[in-house]
Amino acid sequence: MNEQIPTNRPAIDSSVYDFAPGATADDVQELIEKKLERLDAMLLMTWGVGGETFGRVLDASARDSYLWACSELVTEIRELFGLQGGLQ
Repeated sequence: MNEQIPTNRPAIDSSVYDFAPGATADDVQELIEKKLERLDAMLLMTWGVGGETFGRVLDASARDSYLWACSELVTEIRELFGLQGGLQ
């Protein structure tokens, strides 16, 4: 099955990040840092020794889905940076 991944959908539905009253820019910064750590861990599997396994074990569809998840995290982090500026 050849499935096209939509490229025009937003990573974040604004209702997902309806922060709790009293949330601060520091709270958003902590969330950004956690997401960056997750992305870093995911990307470690795509190069070097991990990359050899990544290319050998996963089929093309699984690799595409994995890298799409990484891309969505990047988009989400960018959007969180934008939201962070609106908090004090």
